[in-house]
Amino acid sequence: MAARSKPPVTGDRAATRARLLAAARRQFSHAGYGQVGVREIAAEADVNAALINRYFGSKLGLFTEVVGDSFTIGNLLVGERATLGDRLARWLLRPRREGFDPTLVLLHSAPHPEAGGVLRAAIAEQVATPLAEWLGGADARERAGLVVAVLFGFALTRDVIGSGTLGGDKDTLARHLGDVLQRLIDGA
Repeated sequence: MAARSKPPVTGDRAATRARLLAAARRQFSHAGYGQVGVREIAAEADVNAALINRYFGSKLGLFTEVVGDSFTIGNLLVGERATLGDRLARWLLRPRREGFDPTLVLLHSAPHPEAGGVLRAAIAEQVATPLAEWLGGADARERAGLVVAVLFGFALTRDVIGSGTLGGDKDTLARHLGDVLQRLIDGA
């Protein structure tokens, strides 16, 4: 084992937890749950790997906290029905937390049985179910599912495939994406 080039970071529990979460966000954004080890996360946070179990119970517990409320749209459901498509589009186009991309976390980790379950539950609880309940009606669940598909399809196309056509003016993108989403919301 190589000697440390600097002394280990010391500090309070909250700061250590925050460093672990920040490191995990970056690691899980760049590689899948199955490819990221607790040692790599701990090394980036400059702490002992045993602290992951101490603070989060397990690597899966850490992943669950990283996913957290990354997909929540609850506050977007407050407002007029006629503008929900625009609100969702602007939410998707908002600046992200530095070093953390929920779309990449989803892409890299969804195939993993445990991590995929965490992601599916988060999307169901934070997006699909609240949206379906808000929409109401006989086909609300299907329309909510289509809204989720459009949102994540757009994000994957823009962030992963890197389509140059989706890298333009955010207001123009929000207007067009919002129109598509609004048609699904309205059932048109």
